[in-house]
Amino acid sequence: MGHSRFAVYRAFRAAYGMSLSDYQRQLRLRAARTQLAAGTPPAEVAAATGFADQAHLHRWFVRYFGLTPGAYRRAELRR
Repeated sequence: MGHSRFAVYRAFRAAYGMSLSDYQRQLRLRAARTQLAAGTPPAEVAAATGFADQAHLHRWFVRYFGLTPGAYRRAELRR
C-alpha cells in the first residue's frame, strides 16, 4: 500500500471512528446474530464466525447486544 501499518490504522480510525479490530468484531457479531436467529446453536455459531470458543462469543455478544446468545436465539425462534 505504500504506507506503514500505523498510518493505515490511523486512516481507518479517522474514516470509520473505530479500530480495524473493533470493526471486524462488529462484523462477526452481526453474522453471529443472523445465524442465531436462524436457529444455529451458539457453539456452532462461535466456530463459524471466528470466535475462539462459545465463551468468547458469549462475552462479546452480551457486551455488544446486552443479552446472551442463547437468550437471543430463543427469542428469535419464538417469533
